[in-house]
Amino acid sequence: MDVINHNQINKRVKVDACIADEIQYLNDQGVVTLGCCCGHGKSGQIVEWENGFGKWKGHESPPIALISQSSVAKGKELGYTAYPYYYADGEHNDTWQMILKSGCITEDDCRNWHKENGLPFEKGLNIIGNRGAETPLPV
Repeated sequence: MDVINHNQINKRVKVDACIADEIQYLNDQGVVTLGCCCGHGKSGQIVEWENGFGKWKGHESPPIALISQSSVAKGKELGYTAYPYYYADGEHNDTWQMILKSGCITEDDCRNWHKENGLPFEKGLNIIGNRGAETPLPV
């Protein structure tokens, strides 16, 4: 999908298929997205993370988008609730997150989405959304 983040090196990035249309819609409306994840049907499940800052357990998030602080007002205008996002090192870096309206909460949701869209239910499909602002996002 096309991006509007001028600090992004790539002008086209891969996005999880089930949220690609919504992310493109947000970008088309002027929301600068820094990252996103559909959750892959694992929302609420306990997961373990490990990186250079340590190892810990937590709950998998529902489908989310990380946005620039400069986009918080626009996100609210579009009906989203934004709240601060903190990286593993405790830094905020003017990054906010908001729960998306699309995406797969459970693995059954993922299977159904893929079936409805005629796509196999597998990893690494490399689907890129192309919906433009002229096509409203279903709510």
